[in-house]
Amino acid sequence: MFYPGEVVDDRYVVQELLGEGASGEVYRVQDGETGPDLALKIQPPRFCEDTAWYQESSDEIHNEVSIGEQLRTVPGLVRALPGGYHAGRAYYVMRHVSGRDLVDFTEREGAVSSVRTAAIVAQLCGTVGELHSQGWVHRDIKLENTLIASDGQVWLIDLGSAVRPGSEIHLAATPGYTAPEVVQGAAASVASDVFSLGCLLFKLAIMNLPYLNKTGKRLTPIPPFPDDLRPALEALDPVLRAVGLHMIAWDPADRPQSTNVVAGELKRLLPGPATPPRPGREPDPVLRYWLAEYRNDS
Repeated sequence: MFYPGEVVDDRYVVQELLGEGASGEVYRVQDGETGPDLALKIQPPRFCEDTAWYQESSDEIHNEVSIGEQLRTVPGLVRALPGGYHAGRAYYVMRHVSGRDLVDFTEREGAVSSVRTAAIVAQLCGTVGELHSQGWVHRDIKLENTLIASDGQVWLIDLGSAVRPGSEIHLAATPGYTAPEVVQGAAASVASDVFSLGCLLFKLAIMNLPYLNKTGKRLTPIPPFPDDLRPALEALDPVLRAVGLHMIAWDPADRPQSTNVVAGELKRLLPGPATPPRPGREPDPVLRYWLAEYRNDS
């Protein structure tokens, strides 16, 4: 672990630890050459891991940078920028978003209102849709990989699992968010990203996932949500509930076939061009959505 004031690679001055996990540590750093704050992700220190495993971990960091360079025009995507090595550990840097991830957001907010949920998911639809249009699927859409900035803008992070649609590659599964066909061995697709977005929608709106611990290798469909969550489902705006259930259909052919379709359905819940929303509690994803969607039309 690095402490405030330490310098990584003779350039990045550590300000604070933002998070850590099996894949590495993330710090807020100041770029000693250009000045602004950035986020820096670095491999965890090596202890007893074998050389092959640690090299694979390093390769994953460099792969994320390579993917990020191909997706530099995607709005709302926090992509990895070239880094290097420090004390034998691979690292990259990325934009620092002043805000918090959606796990922390929901822990503070509780269940998110239908309109705020719609605005968050609609913003993500724009980012994920552009990712799809450039020939990639994210494969790991979840609260932990989504940030909401203080101005209400929603950002998608972590391209470490991104692949080309149809790629035969090892399973990258987060329990409760991964589409059942992917868990059963199918390749990731636009439809599986739509499924994950639908799971995120319900995790925001009712603080539960539809198929948690139920997306194992089953051959037959199962209904989403236990009976004790039915009252929470019924309390949702009917438009949001219908959109969400459409997104998490067990059969990928029954889901919306693009995030553009999802965003179009969610628009029914959100203020239109002639009805700008009043500023709400910060962060305000509804106002941010409206400004991004309509301010150029005025």
